[in-house]
Order: sequence, then structure tokens, then C-alpha cells
Amino acid sequence: MTDSAIPEAVYENFNTEGHLYLKTLAQKHQPPQITGSVSVKSRKQRAVEVCVCLLCALLLTAVIVLCVFFIIQRKHLLTHISKLIEEQEEILTNITKLNEEREETITNITNLIEERQQIKNKIDELQLGFYEQDQLSDNFKWIYYNFSFYYISSEKKSWEDSRRDCQQRNADLAIIKSPEEKKCLLKVAASDFYWIGLTKKHYRQWNWVDGSLLTDWYFNRHSHYYCAMITSAGWREKSCANLNKWICKRTVLKITH
Repeated sequence: MTDSAIPEAVYENFNTEGHLYLKTLAQKHQPPQITGSVSVKSRKQRAVEVCVCLLCALLLTAVIVLCVFFIIQRKHLLTHISKLIEEQEEILTNITKLNEEREETITNITNLIEERQQIKNKIDELQLGFYEQDQLSDNFKWIYYNFSFYYISSEKKSWEDSRRDCQQRNADLAIIKSPEEKKCLLKVAASDFYWIGLTKKHYRQWNWVDGSLLTDWYFNRHSHYYCAMITSAGWREKSCANLNKWICKRTVLKITH
């Protein structure tokens, strides 16, 4: 029904029905009343909306908490990383110092080795000089007689050590083969006792160091000594452990025509 049609109906029925018709018409144009089912549905919808809002609030809160947590953890990690970097730099600094100290130590060791070698060279030179001096002075201790050289010691040693010294000089303890040689050595031994190359191998049997037997002189039969020495008075036997001077003999090749 249009706006133009409504007044026509009103005017047509105004006289017959009057106020009753207007009341009926007014009731027709009133909005429909809300029923009970529609009200329940609206409440449920509002409850859902509230729950959704609460969930959104909780989710937002959780997101905020997580963001704060991660920010704090990030700060802690950055602090820890900074400390690690500082420790790494300190370690690198220490390593650099250790390398420098190591290089310095190696340099010092090298210098010490060079100094040690220089000292050793000087010691070798001194020892060589001493040896040459000993050789020169040692040459004055040798005397010559009848194609043989005799070394007259100034030290005192046992018979074994005396013979060892002679052997180191390419000689041996003196072997006396003739009365003339004995007479010569008696003059040399006028001031002391000297070991000669004569020992007792068996009872009453004396041998020279070259293995030959002594045949022209006999020692005391009751003597218990096994080594012989020469003195100004002749030959005497003594304990081989006694300390005496000694005479070495080195024979040179005799050339015959």
C-alpha cells in the first residue's frame, strides 16, 4: 500500500468505522515484537563475541610476553657474546705475548748456543795450546841412548798405571838388555825409585814385558812382591800397588849397512 492509497481508505471508512479503523490501521503499521528465541540467539552471539575478544586479549598478552622474553634473552645473549669476544681478544693478546716471549727465548737460546760454541772453541784452542806445551815440555823428558829413547817421569803411579802411561806414549816400561844399559839407567835413578818393565809371573820366575825371561839376576827367594823397580843401588821388588816414578823405553829402528 502506497502513501496515496492510505488516505483514500481512511477517508472512505472514516464515517462508518471512525476511530476503530484508525486504531486497526495503526496496529498494522507497528513493528513486529521480538520473540524469546531471537533474544537467546542474540545472547549467544554476544557470548561468542566476548570469548573471541578474551582469546584475542590472551593471544595479545602471550605475544607481548614472548616478545619481552625474547628481548631479554637477546640482551643476555648479546652480553654473553660480548664477554666471549672480550675473552677471545684477551686470549689472542696472551697468545701474541707468548709468541713474542717464545721468539725472545729462541733468540736467547740461539745466542747462548753461539756463545757456548765460542767458549768451546776457545777451550779447544787452550787445550790444543796446553797439549802443544805438554808435548814440548814432554820432549825434554826423553833421553837418548844407543838407538833408544827413555822417558823419565816426574809423577808417581802404580806399576799398571805407569805401564799404561808408557803405552800411551807409544812405548813401554823399560827393558834392560845389557850391563851398559843398566849402568846408564842406574845413573838416571840415582835420586829416586823407578818402575821398570819386569814382573814376576810365577814363583821365582821374572819376565820382561816383552815376554823374555830374566836370567842374569835373582831376587830374594822369600819375597812376596811381583813388580821390579830400579834404584841407585840396583833392582828391587815391591808391591805393584806402590806409587813410584817410572821409566819408559821406545826403541828406534837400527839401520845396518
